[in-house]
Amino acid sequence: MKTMKIVDLKNYLENIYKKTKDEMLVEETVRRRIIFLLNKASVITNLSTSDLLSRLVKSNDQTIEALESFLAELRSIVWLDDFGITKIVPLQAGKNRQPDFTAEYSGQKCAVEVFCLTQAHEQQKNSTLNVYVNFDPNCNGSKFGRDFMSKAAQKKAQLDSIDAKIKILLCVINSQPVICLNTKDEIHSHAKLLYDKLQWGQGYHIGLLTGVKVNGKASNTIYPNLSE
Repeated sequence: MKTMKIVDLKNYLENIYKKTKDEMLVEETVRRRIIFLLNKASVITNLSTSDLLSRLVKSNDQTIEALESFLAELRSIVWLDDFGITKIVPLQAGKNRQPDFTAEYSGQKCAVEVFCLTQAHEQQKNSTLNVYVNFDPNCNGSKFGRDFMSKAAQKKAQLDSIDAKIKILLCVINSQPVICLNTKDEIHSHAKLLYDKLQWGQGYHIGLLTGVKVNGKASNTIYPNLSE
């Protein structure tokens, strides 16, 4: 495993910026936020920042999609910790036949697979009325819903590649207006509906990570609850 340091992360971001011209990648506040999350995830996983970077970053893949994947997994570590999940171990980036993380919850082994839905998966907009249609990500015909189900089908094999009592499919949502038009309770109901649609059965859980706080409470959710 190639060792990756903070300076390598900054170079990685710089190289992606040169290709994409995404101004956010050169904003100092954005870079500080990434490093803050990296340090927090390092404490949670008991891994050095270099070891964590080496496990999460596909350094040879300098695309915006690879960066989004890295950031989604970095945020996921904090999300897992918030739900009381412990012994979080990020598996090596680029290994497609295994989940992204193994972990434990109440002494039971967990497998966690993460994927990200971004602006590329945005809801359709009626140009005449200037409003979004099917903004509920679970409506029939919703682009978000179709993309989620397609991704989920691809990810299930990775969850099933190891023996784990608890299997969590975690979707990191970065798109708008999916987040802004939904309350915390609605996000939870979306997770339930997606879980019901998948029909994967007992032992599987659907997580939604939005990062948005509603009335001071994070709208992140998991269904069914881990204690059930």
